[in-house]
Amino acid sequence: MIKKNNFLSGNFLVSNSTIQDPNFLQTVVFLIEHDEHGAFGLVVNRLKDLTLRDALQGLASNAGDIYLFEGGPVRPDALFILHGNQNAESPGTEIISGVYLGSSKELIEELINNEYPYHIYHGYAGWGPGQLESEMEAKTWVTMPATKEIIFHEKPDIVWREALHHKGGIYGYFAKNVKNPFLN
Repeated sequence: MIKKNNFLSGNFLVSNSTIQDPNFLQTVVFLIEHDEHGAFGLVVNRLKDLTLRDALQGLASNAGDIYLFEGGPVRPDALFILHGNQNAESPGTEIISGVYLGSSKELIEELINNEYPYHIYHGYAGWGPGQLESEMEAKTWVTMPATKEIIFHEKPDIVWREALHHKGGIYGYFAKNVKNPFLN
């Protein structure tokens, strides 16, 4: 069991290459909240074939150009925003330095009209009490401190390997040299 001082809020969970759950295959989850009641995070590297205009009506015309991320399999009707605009009217909660979590339509409207980095997530990843701890004991996840660079990476399809590369050591070697991790 993970002790209170070992809660993982503000870290990435990088899926181990052996994970078979299609919801988390080669994913990087930004763990936003983790305590004795469970955990909440957003998958930061899985774009959906769904635009913001498809999800929310009445937005600016450029909303059709903004694709949502698959935040996880829980509550696919909910939208969450990670952004870097500390000057927003209501930026939400700062999770790590320079990365804020929000969920209002007003924040979305403000972000789509400025230059700050942001991603919008459809659904989230969640764990009940003790569930993430069990997965950690089974070595399902590799942990590392979360960074803005990976959260707002321009190429989500390479983020899993980038995260492993940043982790370094055997993980960095693996990310750089193994083309198909499922053959190992």
